[in-house]
Amino acid sequence: METESEPYVRLASLRQLHRAMADMNTARSLADTLQTVADGVVGALGYELACVNLVRPDGDLVVAALSGNAAAEALITGRVGSRASWDRRLTMGERWGDLVFIPHTEGWVLDDDDVPQWYTDGPAPRFEDEWHPSDRLFAPMYAPGPQGGGTSGELVGVLSVDRPRNGRRPGAWGREALQMYAFQAAIAISNARLRSNMQRALVRLEREQQALRASEESFRQAFEYAPSGMAIAEMGGEQHGRILRTNDALCRLLGRPASAMRRYSFSDLVHPEDIGTLLRTSAEGGRAELRLCRRDGTYVLYLINKRSCRRNYMCLYRWWPDD
Repeated sequence: METESEPYVRLASLRQLHRAMADMNTARSLADTLQTVADGVVGALGYELACVNLVRPDGDLVVAALSGNAAAEALITGRVGSRASWDRRLTMGERWGDLVFIPHTEGWVLDDDDVPQWYTDGPAPRFEDEWHPSDRLFAPMYAPGPQGGGTSGELVGVLSVDRPRNGRRPGAWGREALQMYAFQAAIAISNARLRSNMQRALVRLEREQQALRASEESFRQAFEYAPSGMAIAEMGGEQHGRILRTNDALCRLLGRPASAMRRYSFSDLVHPEDIGTLLRTSAEGGRAELRLCRRDGTYVLYLINKRSCRRNYMCLYRWWPDD
């Protein structure tokens, strides 16, 4: 980011920053969003190198995107730094608002930690604000807090930037721009994660629905074409025992059409002396012999078997005629 004070320079920089923010909010996937965030630092904020370190579910940070150096990208993308090492880095150095600057005079103590990095050595700065190759500048990305209003929530990741094109440490304008960019990047990444999670949930839901439809179709065919009589009845409530559905085999056995069967409950079809057996079997499960009434008024002995419930109020029964 240029430090000149001319208004037209600031305006051009703001336009670039606005385009970069628009791009990262319209990326199609989380991976695209992360890469767009890194590219935006290089394209709009005036750094030659930018790295997005993303917080993983286990708390450690992985190098998820890098822009500006193909060799560095191949070397460290996908590598992981522990949360403890990152917490140490973010509590060192100088605080520039939400930014953390660790000058080369202090950074040597971090050379042996496990954070993936791409830094080189170089000569001592010639003037006070000259950027040294081993200077480190981090922009933590915090999700908006639960109360809004700019309060910080959980850490989403850390932007690591290097090599300002003007060769100087960023001034007040550049620091503010990077801090604002990191805040917007955190929102974009959080939204991209939410979309990704929703897409995965929709895929799982569709698979579950397909499996359910296949299961229901299998049940329907087994029910409709079973050689033995079958029915589904409501279990519990004010209409306990009401017949909800019957198959053709049961209708033929009892000589009653399906439309008529739905007007009955099991107690209407069972011999009065077998009502107690019906109630006990409905409550406790198992098998029992019951006399069921045919359309012509005669009774026939069947074996009734309460099977597992598909829902709390519906159970499956099967009959086999007693030979």
